[in-house]
Amino acid sequence: MKLYHYITKGNNALKQGILSFANNPQADLHYYYKRTGGETTHKGIVKWMENCFTGRSRAIRGFSEPIQWTEKSINMFKPFIENADLFAIDLDTLQKDGFIEAVYVSPALRPNLDNELLQDCDEKLVKLNSIADIDTSPVDWSICDEKLGLRFSVVPYYLIVIKGGIIPPRYIHKEN
Repeated sequence: MKLYHYITKGNNALKQGILSFANNPQADLHYYYKRTGGETTHKGIVKWMENCFTGRSRAIRGFSEPIQWTEKSINMFKPFIENADLFAIDLDTLQKDGFIEAVYVSPALRPNLDNELLQDCDEKLVKLNSIADIDTSPVDWSICDEKLGLRFSVVPYYLIVIKGGIIPPRYIHKEN
């Protein structure tokens, strides 16, 4: 089983592996300022993540398939994809070798319909029993609409909590 992860071009993933937020002090912090309620340092954001749930800062986000844009999402997805390298993560081998601590899904939300769902910090997350519970059915990317301002909350994505917070290079393959 694979998950797909995007990293900004110019990365060292094939040498260093995929780094979780906790292991990437060069991560772009701007994305998290609003989400955290004002944390502005890497250390502060890591602490906020760990307050969400143990291991959150060591989690790697992945999709069950590569992102596909439509006319409604081209302006938000096309630049994101063109400025990133796509990596496939070999979950079966990661699991077999004992790297996976936990698996969470952020289920696809329906704007204005799923307000009653519990929320972990600023994400809706559900802990799965194992990687076997990852849904590999096709994702409906057509519901992504940049006018809503929602990039990934309307499609499912997964957080894989990794022991040590780094997926070593031997478990990844560059797709593009």
